Amino acid sequence: MHVPVSLPDADSPGQEADLLVGRSGQMLEVYKAIGRVAGQDVTVLIAGESGTGKELVARAIYQHSLRSAGPFRAVNCAAIPESLLESELFGHEKGAFTGADRRRTGLFEQCSGGTLFLDEIGDMTPLAQSKILRVLQEQQFERVGGGETVRTDVRVIAATNRNLPQLVAGHVCPDATALPFPDRRRSAPAVAAGQFRPDLYYRLSGITITLPPLRERGDDLSLLVEHFLRRYNPELGRHVRRVAPEALRALQQYTWPGNVRELEVVVRQALLQTTGPVLLPEFLPSILRDRGATREPAASGMPGWEQFLHDRLRPGTQDLYPEALALMERALIPRVLNYTDGNQLQAAKLLGVSRLSLRRKIRSIGIRIKRSVADQ
Repeated sequence: MHVPVSLPDADSPGQEADLLVGRSGQMLEVYKAIGRVAGQDVTVLIAGESGTGKELVARAIYQHSLRSAGPFRAVNCAAIPESLLESELFGHEKGAFTGADRRRTGLFEQCSGGTLFLDEIGDMTPLAQSKILRVLQEQQFERVGGGETVRTDVRVIAATNRNLPQLVAGHVCPDATALPFPDRRRSAPAVAAGQFRPDLYYRLSGITITLPPLRERGDDLSLLVEHFLRRYNPELGRHVRRVAPEALRALQQYTWPGNVRELEVVVRQALLQTTGPVLLPEFLPSILRDRGATREPAASGMPGWEQFLHDRLRPGTQDLYPEALALMERALIPRVLNYTDGNQLQAAKLLGVSRLSLRRKIRSIGIRIKRSVADQ
């Protein structure tokens, strides 16, 4: 079941639906773009850094489209192994591979009459890209291991945090600040240059909506903080009415490499620490209190496990394991990279993970690599 998405309204409390929040000039342009394309049955590409709200925009387009009565499905192309992504999208026949003990219906079949959101499409393999292109052109495909042509009627909305034009052109800009939507959390793309099909890119990018990073949205940060307070106060049993000026200043000075998603996590964690009606600076993570805008994640030190467990071991807590794992990785990976002087290949060997896996963790944590050593 999908969660409805509301476009901003002066009287909207933002509690019954996910809300696109912001009044900056960049976000007003995003709202206008959603209004222009929602009613048109065309493919849309949403570009922007991780955490800027690309899925919210996709769901807003769907919610206001002629297909709103049909299904909506979302799939993160970067989160599914290459060997399983094809089956996830197109389904498979019984016996197509080891473990395929029955026919499986893929998302393109499930979404017929509705909308399919392909997140992080820049991470898709060339083979999957060619099959996506065929679906967009002909609205038909074959299941994995099958020869029967399956027809469908799906609107595709795609999203990426990568510079697809430069991947298409076969050149990757080494300076992330030069990208149209620079993701300063990344040291290098995971998809090699020239590996994104030009014909698929042109098919996807006829209509492109680019989301601005949070650091460029001015006073939107204050609006988002208020929105998250309204959203999480009832859930967490808190009654925080305002943010202390010093705390708000710390939030405004931070660069937010994880954008709106990171801000949401920070506000929620701060609410867990708060006992009164005011959110004080001491309830914020140390990286914000110590002017995190000028510091690297590597300087944040080891996590306070006892404090973390004290705060989170309580009735109603969920997702404790992934939160603890993320906290550990945020401390461990920067320390290892400091030890290897930024050599990702050596760091991956020390950690016992693949280099691709390490790069993904670096992006998710928000580390800027000052030195990168090429493969030998």
